[in-house]
Amino acid sequence: MNEINQADWTTVCPPGWVTENTEDSVLFYQAEEGIGTLEISCFCRDDEPVTMAELDELAADAQAADATRINIQIGNMNGLMFSYEEENLAWKEWYLMTAHCLFFITYHCPEDMAGIEDEELAVILDNLQTNPAN
Repeated sequence: MNEINQADWTTVCPPGWVTENTEDSVLFYQAEEGIGTLEISCFCRDDEPVTMAELDELAADAQAADATRINIQIGNMNGLMFSYEEENLAWKEWYLMTAHCLFFITYHCPEDMAGIEDEELAVILDNLQTNPAN
């Protein structure tokens, strides 16, 4: 597995998957015959820690859309995960916090293929961590 190093965080990329950097995020998807796309965005600040109230505020749209909400912990990060269907797509959204960093992560795929890439998503998310400075 390839290690993915960003300014504020690291994770791994499963075999057969590739990454693409955008202005504010990193996309993960299978190079050939991929089903969905995972997008990771991370925002860090120097002053005060991120709070659960801030996560709730950021997740307001998902909560208003009647998405299924799950409180989660991934490594040293706590947060929320939502899943819902919209326009024939299955969506998952994660709002994670650790110390001074906030992760906003999305995944979408065709609704009829939901769950097929869950194992690969777990590998990426289970290895996600902030860099020591954060």
